[in-house]
Amino acid sequence: VLEMFGKRLEMIAAAGVDLDLIAFDAAFGRSLEYYDGFVFELRMVGKDALPPLAAGGRYDAMTRQLGAPQAIPAVGAMIRPEAVIEALK
Repeated sequence: VLEMFGKRLEMIAAAGVDLDLIAFDAAFGRSLEYYDGFVFELRMVGKDALPPLAAGGRYDAMTRQLGAPQAIPAVGAMIRPEAVIEALK
């Protein structure tokens, strides 16, 4: 698990994201049962009253639960445009 987490950090950094600007919370989780892997939420620092700007995660097993013969790698996310606009003010 730690090796996978380290690899994920490497990929995030390689994409140009400053890891010092990211807060990781090992206790964080999504309440939607179809997520079965990495989950995330993006929030604006200093704008605590705003809802998450974006959120999502992995749900590889969901395709099998819906009848596919095998799990298919999948990720989903949503963006709240109104929160992004408010955060940029």
